[in-house]
Amino acid sequence: MHLLLLSQPDPVARGVGELIGEGTPTSCHVAGATVHLVAPNLMAVKRPDWHIRDERLVQELPAALLARIDAIIFPSVHQSESRRPCLTVHPVGNLTDDVSVGGRPRTVNPVPALLMTEAFHRLREEGARVGMEATFEATHHGPALPVPCFFIEAGSTETEWNRTDLHRAIADSLLGLPDTLPERPIVLGLGGGHYMPYFKDLVRRRSVALGHMVPTHHLPGVTREFAQQLVQASPGATGLVYAKTKDRTGSPFEGLMPSLAEGELPNAP
Repeated sequence: MHLLLLSQPDPVARGVGELIGEGTPTSCHVAGATVHLVAPNLMAVKRPDWHIRDERLVQELPAALLARIDAIIFPSVHQSESRRPCLTVHPVGNLTDDVSVGGRPRTVNPVPALLMTEAFHRLREEGARVGMEATFEATHHGPALPVPCFFIEAGSTETEWNRTDLHRAIADSLLGLPDTLPERPIVLGLGGGHYMPYFKDLVRRRSVALGHMVPTHHLPGVTREFAQQLVQASPGATGLVYAKTKDRTGSPFEGLMPSLAEGELPNAP
């Protein structure tokens, strides 16, 4: 069971929630807000504050609800200086000491890699219907949570934030998630730019799921200890994949698990 967190200040989260609908109220409440069953494998709850700083969330989730969910999903606006229109999916956490957009310094959350990658595939299909590219992003921003989670976003400007067709693309992607996820080897994605272009294409060519993703410009700042944290926060990961051979030089991840060439990964069906 997955839990959809609908941050009410966020226009994308509100729009996705409206399209998914109220569903069936459950007996669970989070800080007074009723949790609704909106699909056989998906519950939703509204939150009054911005998701990137919602670190009290886990303390407010009832133990019975925490025991039932395997991941939290955050629909959200996507912002970038490039103002690039796109739909995105990404793991959560800070790769540096910068906490200006929530979270804690050099702290990352567990990644539900199989679920996140399946959501990306669905989002790519739904985005294509409305002429919008879907891509991964590197791990970034808050909130800091001990629960597996990821963000699914539309952006990068107010125009995209308020497009109902993009809200529908995200909503349909989430409602289309299967009860049983395809089994794929899980890897960490290392190197490349923030939008992870190599890995966006890799998951189309190869049957693979992505855990945490670290772009080239952040690799030099990753210590061995932080590399271990990133590996541990990618449960089930069995290897590392580098976007470019040069990204492997001096990598703090070397020796923590095997480095895999693309040819060592199974073909996509």
